[in-house]
Amino acid sequence: MAKRLLMSLLAIISLGVLGASLVVQPAAAADHSMYTKDTIFGPLGEDPAGHMWFNEHGDVVTLCDNDADGQKPILHVADGDPYGPDYYTEVVGGEGKCITRKASMGGKYNLPENHYIGFLICIYPDGYCNAAKWYNDH
Repeated sequence: MAKRLLMSLLAIISLGVLGASLVVQPAAAADHSMYTKDTIFGPLGEDPAGHMWFNEHGDVVTLCDNDADGQKPILHVADGDPYGPDYYTEVVGGEGKCITRKASMGGKYNLPENHYIGFLICIYPDGYCNAAKWYNDH
């Protein structure tokens, strides 16, 4: 009986470890990603307040809030340049909360192919921003 219980426990633990290794975090699968700092004075990449990912295939854009600090990351997705005309703007608030938009949602979320897409991630109300543009060829 004890041997059967031990074998069952080992099987459950093994499945848990295998299941955890199969979970792919968005950053690991993303074509592009970018962070925003907690404050304008903090070093880039150290305890980022917000994080975004862009996967060209399917135009998948994810924005996450990393801190329970009352600030919210804001993401502007723009035509050609991070400061160009907006395709759309997203805001998310609350530590660990994320939002995802994809081409399959249609309309403004279906970004043009073979074209530069600009991304501007800011922390509100602090105002620190980080910008990039990436070529969407999928």
